[in-house]
Amino acid sequence: MYTILLNETNELTTSVRERIMQRSKLVDSLHFLVDPIYKGIDMSDFTVLMEYLLPVSREYKTEILVKSDALYKEKLEYKLPIDTNLTREAGKVEVQLTFIKVELDADGNSTQRVRKTSPTTITIVPISAWSDIIADSALTSLDQRLIQVDAMIAAANEMNNYLNETKADNIVLDEDANTIQLSANGVLIGDAVERDGVGMGGAVYVPSIDDKKILSWKISETSENLEVPDPVDLNPYDEWEEEAESSDYVWEDDT
Repeated sequence: MYTILLNETNELTTSVRERIMQRSKLVDSLHFLVDPIYKGIDMSDFTVLMEYLLPVSREYKTEILVKSDALYKEKLEYKLPIDTNLTREAGKVEVQLTFIKVELDADGNSTQRVRKTSPTTITIVPISAWSDIIADSALTSLDQRLIQVDAMIAAANEMNNYLNETKADNIVLDEDANTIQLSANGVLIGDAVERDGVGMGGAVYVPSIDDKKILSWKISETSENLEVPDPVDLNPYDEWEEEAESSDYVWEDDT
């Protein structure tokens, strides 16, 4: 991690230096360490603004630094993920910090406190010239495609994990409640179904699962007042490998 220390003389000194490559994005971080007390003033409540100039265009940019909750080696810690705003031009990026705090007294009078630092430089190492053939404002087209592919893979993995966690893979019998219920990875899902028709002539639901993972029920005794639950596809995301006309599955009419 590229680390910069701020001392009592308001000088920024690089203590840990790393190679920051041109057009690199969110893989490196700037790490600023500041003493909590400066000339008797608590610096933890100050807003910290990082100002920088790009080396080629001389474009001026700013970033608000976010303070870590805990101290790092007894110092205030500020981290900034390095994005293409900072790395798009090779050369020496000039950086300085500004600390700002506004206080109001009981009468509503404001006191503005501002602390400035001397500038330091961060070297952005140029990449090979052939990478400039595919031009854009930040990343190359190839980089953007790779990022999109990586995002799609992550989304597919997330969906796959969701399906594995939520699709029905078993049936649980509750003998005390006389019900059956689907489960996924040992967790009950859906609504429980009475295993027999208590108060309706004592008819019994008989579950069965065919080779296409379709759960259906039969009733042991015919009853006009007892409805057969709808069939349930235990694996609805599998594609049917057989054509409809060649299927040997027959829906039974139990009414």
